[in-house]
Amino acid sequence: MLNEQQQEQFTQLWTEAQPSVGRYVSSLVRDQWAAKDVMQGVSLALLRKFDQYDGSRPFLPWALGMAKFEVLGHRRDAARNRVFLSAGPLDQYTEMWAEVSPRLDIETVVLDECVLKLSDRQQTLVRLRYSEELTSGEIAERLSLTAANVRKILDRTRDALRRCVEANLRPTGDAR
Repeated sequence: MLNEQQQEQFTQLWTEAQPSVGRYVSSLVRDQWAAKDVMQGVSLALLRKFDQYDGSRPFLPWALGMAKFEVLGHRRDAARNRVFLSAGPLDQYTEMWAEVSPRLDIETVVLDECVLKLSDRQQTLVRLRYSEELTSGEIAERLSLTAANVRKILDRTRDALRRCVEANLRPTGDAR
């Protein structure tokens, strides 16, 4: 059992790492409900083994290592229906994620800011397409537009978002 100081340290470290670990898990477990189950398993595993964590090393790679094992467990349980990466590429992917994750955190914040700069109509289309996962045809019906018009507006909106993200990353030295 963790003492109060360890609980606070765990909470602080896990709160900071959880978004990166969540995106890592979601990138490997496409079913959102299964990904949530895997994340619960990751949280519990990290908490139960936190007394084994070496505080002199970064927390994120340790958490990603635990997440990798939870993903492998999920894949093992679902293996009879699907084809997955073998352990070797998964190890490489896990190591790479710890390096890429901070950049993704920055890009996510910038993208969210850029979405807020869109017109109300564009924001609605983005929400319907990417949050509600509607097709162009379904969006067209809902908004009394043609599917072609929806696709054209979304193309222009994605282009505007790309330009906005690129412009906002350059000054901070985060551009590619």
